[in-house]
Amino acid sequence: MIIHFIGPGGAGKTSTAIHLAQKMELSYHDLDQYFLDTEGNISEYINQNGYDKYAIRNIQLYNELKESFDKNKLYIIVCSSGFMTYQVDIFSGYKEIRQDIELNPFTFLLLPSLEIESCTKEIIRRQLKRSYLNSSVEKEEKKIRARFPIFMNLKCEKIITNEPPEKIAEEIYVRLSNLISFI
Repeated sequence: MIIHFIGPGGAGKTSTAIHLAQKMELSYHDLDQYFLDTEGNISEYINQNGYDKYAIRNIQLYNELKESFDKNKLYIIVCSSGFMTYQVDIFSGYKEIRQDIELNPFTFLLLPSLEIESCTKEIIRRQLKRSYLNSSVEKEEKKIRARFPIFMNLKCEKIITNEPPEKIAEEIYVRLSNLISFI
């Protein structure tokens, strides 16, 4: 089984996953890191190949990662910020992958707010702190405004990340404990 963390960059997915993985003694896998380890710099890859080819390769890497897991164990995957926002026909089987993630009771959409204006403002603030992104207010605002409605329409559990990651991880742990007791 897989616990998925989805949502925009800067929502706290990786930080929360680290804390949850420690608490539950699980391994976590960051899809962005797996891409970096496998293909190199994401920005350079997109610049050389285009966003659609990046999305396709990201889906392939997700599949590879998932296939490497022991079916009898629980894992955490932190999905890339855009993973749930690709066009459904971008790659054979992506529509089903996206639907499986969305409907999985162990999927958590992390957002700093469920309201677009405060979410946008907070995501921009958090993303601009990441100097390695070499981003801008305009670029981050455009990205989150385009993706926010897609995220909000997903049928998975939504978690507001306006607390420290360890507190968010504890909240998710309690929710998971309730779910796992029924499985």
